[in-house]
Amino acid sequence: MSTCKAFVLAVILALCTGISRGQCPAKCQCHGTEVSCKSQKMSTIPDSLPDATLL
Repeated sequence: MSTCKAFVLAVILALCTGISRGQCPAKCQCHGTEVSCKSQKMSTIPDSLPDATLL
């Protein structure tokens, strides 16, 4: 499985399992339901995402 597909799958699972509830992750910027973590060289998906509709 490619890294991109694994990332998308992990985000979908996080949103569907309730992990999405919480504060804006460190290194990310949140605006409403949009979460931006670009250009942060993150190696993992943040544990806690707000009720994101766009990542």
